[in-house]
Amino acid sequence: MKLVRFAVPVLAGVAIFGATTAFAASLNVTSTGLAAGNATVASCNSSAAITYNTLYSSTQPGYKVTTAPITSAATCSGKAFRATLTGAGNASLGEVTGTLDTTGAFAADFSASNVNAALVTGASVVISG
Repeated sequence: MKLVRFAVPVLAGVAIFGATTAFAASLNVTSTGLAAGNATVASCNSSAAITYNTLYSSTQPGYKVTTAPITSAATCSGKAFRATLTGAGNASLGEVTGTLDTTGAFAADFSASNVNAALVTGASVVISG
């Protein structure tokens, strides 16, 4: 009787694990989509860069971020981007999305976000598409 109490949960676990593994193995992955699995994803650029410009604002008071120029390779032309300014604890202070121009560049406009430049500890850009 003790063997049956032990064997039933073990066999059930093996069956569930097998079904889950079979399901995961059936997912499709392509170079333009990301899901569970493996696929080679081509990069349009080996490195992209983002900086930010500031302007004095008497309403803050202090300097606020105006634009964040993004540079990348021309092969990234027409791809979507998300530029994010971060502060303490990697908290997002502002985010701008858009599409890179024909040279693979863009000047993300953060003027409306009123991001205090003194609080910015990082800037990042994600290019996708």
